[in-house]
Amino acid sequence: MGCAASIYQVGKKKKKGIIPEVSIFVPSMRVPAQCDLQRTLKGVIPKNLADKLTSIRNQILLIAQDTDISAIDELQKALEEYLSLLVGLTRKEFRFQELTEFKWKNLEDGQEETSIANSWFELLSVLHMMAMLTLVEANMKLIPKDIAMTERAVSGDCMRDTVDLLLKASGYLNFCVQDVLVHLPPNIKNKLPKDLHQGILKATSNQALAQGTEIQLGLALESQNATLSVKRRLACEAVSYYAQTLCCLSRDNNFHGTVKKHLLFIKWKYLEAKLTTTTA
Repeated sequence: MGCAASIYQVGKKKKKGIIPEVSIFVPSMRVPAQCDLQRTLKGVIPKNLADKLTSIRNQILLIAQDTDISAIDELQKALEEYLSLLVGLTRKEFRFQELTEFKWKNLEDGQEETSIANSWFELLSVLHMMAMLTLVEANMKLIPKDIAMTERAVSGDCMRDTVDLLLKASGYLNFCVQDVLVHLPPNIKNKLPKDLHQGILKATSNQALAQGTEIQLGLALESQNATLSVKRRLACEAVSYYAQTLCCLSRDNNFHGTVKKHLLFIKWKYLEAKLTTTTA
């Protein structure tokens, strides 16, 4: 149940001739770009804190540029550590929110940079990257390491792990919508790249819930203990989540390449899920 798609290759080291299989669609990956935090934070916050923020952000940047996406664990640990420090810069009483410009780039659009002087933008970007990496990890759970394998069965444990990862990714994105975007003023929201718009974040969150529910349905169909009503409920929930995803994506009239691919993927999954409701 996969499809062919271009791989995310972080940085300049590209693997030629590889078109990986995709079960979990991952929208655009965004990574940090170089910015001078030490200079702008000098004398404003303690030097050791400024040095640590700069060091961890540079570490994230270097890992993302010099390795492929298989370094997910290392990236996630660095992002979590950076996030715990970054939260302090968003507190209004400290007046750090617009102190320095934060730069990020999209790996699919020629690496064009977005630069915004707002710590909530940085928080949003970090959470988005964590969500995308979690989706990549979920996809890897469902795809055989040896692409030449004829046996496509995925173990029940891998499927359950994938559901947990999808719920985690959805949680990150829902937090972005409910608790981060609301702190950005309209003039900053207008500068956000398409990937960070509310509709795209909601769509990707709902997609993760839909695919997680779909996997749960697959497990239920193989279980002798799952009742028919449970199977039907899961099938209907998957259709509902896919419908919500379609609604969020369809509201955006200015489609770019990634959104077009995302929309096609969700249309296919929605029709597939509707078909399942007739057989569950």
